[in-house]
Amino acid sequence: MEFPPFEHLRFYEGVHDVRLNISFSNIKGFTLGEFHKALPKNLDLNWTDERGPPELRRLIARRSGVKMDQVLVTTGATEANFLANAALIRPRDRVVVDSPIYSPLRDCASGLGARVVPVPRDCADGWALDLDRLRKAAAGNAKLLVFANLNNPTSAAIGRSELEELTDLAEECDGHVLIDETFRDLAFRDAPPSVATLGPRTVALSTVTKVAGLGALRVGWILADPDLLERFKNVKDYTTVCGSSVSQVLAVWALQRWGFFRRRAKAILNRNRRVAGEMLDRTPSLQGDVPEFGSVMFPHSEVNVRKLSQVLLRQYKTVIADGRFFGMDDHFRLGLGGDTDELIQGLENVSKALRSIGS
Repeated sequence: MEFPPFEHLRFYEGVHDVRLNISFSNIKGFTLGEFHKALPKNLDLNWTDERGPPELRRLIARRSGVKMDQVLVTTGATEANFLANAALIRPRDRVVVDSPIYSPLRDCASGLGARVVPVPRDCADGWALDLDRLRKAAAGNAKLLVFANLNNPTSAAIGRSELEELTDLAEECDGHVLIDETFRDLAFRDAPPSVATLGPRTVALSTVTKVAGLGALRVGWILADPDLLERFKNVKDYTTVCGSSVSQVLAVWALQRWGFFRRRAKAILNRNRRVAGEMLDRTPSLQGDVPEFGSVMFPHSEVNVRKLSQVLLRQYKTVIADGRFFGMDDHFRLGLGGDTDELIQGLENVSKALRSIGS
């Protein structure tokens, strides 16, 4: 096995000290004190259930529309993605991957020796899926079809009818469809169903981290048919075995208040969408609409994005995420879930940098 470098992560490791990062996909961070609760004094710090505490799995199952025996708690959605790929993929298998997409969803299969076939979306078509192109790429034998719903970095949604077509395609290929649903709840009332409710060839990944601003907890999960879940658990026995009992208690608290976190996220995003829309209206060198939902957007730039990113970092101490991390060099990712004042300042710096490059 030889995994491609996780360039997006490595880039962030080099800019931790830069104050204005307007590329993050999470909602503004939430603190321990804001829960207004104390950790139980009898909390076992030596062991926790390898599949996740029953109350946590029950809350995840209820939120997702599945049964408890379809839930495996993981150390973040990143581990969930690795477990699913490691259990389902063999060297030289064909894996069809949506594009643009968060790079671990694309590159994990490559690291396991699979033949990865990216299928690009067209920004001129509102980032809609091209099901005919996906079917051709699958070639009747794809072992895994990989997507994010909502998409990261575009926030485009895959609706029920398209999800059903993808599960039909997986059936035709004798494969599976894997969907990262980390951002699904950020479509609010228009949220698509979890793909895990649509049959035994489906695998869903998610986490509490992005919607709730709880990234440091590293609590995620896989939803799948119990037989599939057993295969994933067999791999997990060689990775983390079980998660942090402290993090899982906090994740339970978050899921018990999930309505609050969704309302909090919606209020932040509504403010920041207006800010981003106003900036795009006055910036002709950037094209693209602010998405109706989700926490990220992916504008096209007429200015070289790598140069723009370098100027922003060097002269304006501001971070954006290059489109090359997601598979499209002439775009970049903006986060819409952070502090509004920081977003305003960061977008002003983007405008200044674009003008300085173009002058």
